[in-house]
Amino acid sequence: MSEQEKLVNETLEEINAYLPKMIKGIEGFVESQLEGQESKKLLSNIFDGLEWIVQAVSLTNKFKPGDMKEQELMEIFPVLIKAYENNDYVLVGDILDYEIKPVLEKWAAQMQ
Repeated sequence: MSEQEKLVNETLEEINAYLPKMIKGIEGFVESQLEGQESKKLLSNIFDGLEWIVQAVSLTNKFKPGDMKEQELMEIFPVLIKAYENNDYVLVGDILDYEIKPVLEKWAAQMQ
């Protein structure tokens, strides 16, 4: 196995391990919103995590195309960012819960 293949496989393993954590983080943020709490720190971590996932999927797809397409998340980001900029955390929670989480769940299932 080449070094490149090894790195791609390691990155895929990291994505596989990270997706369930990201899904739990989104669920935690949505739950905190329902309880009327603002969790900007958690939201910041979610945004960082989503950025990492998109970059990792994009990189691995260049060498080993798979079922995960970063465009599925990328097309949702402009609406998510606009909601965040407008301090509409209810909408941010809805986008995370109903649009982004299903993509992550689908990817997690595909990796099994």
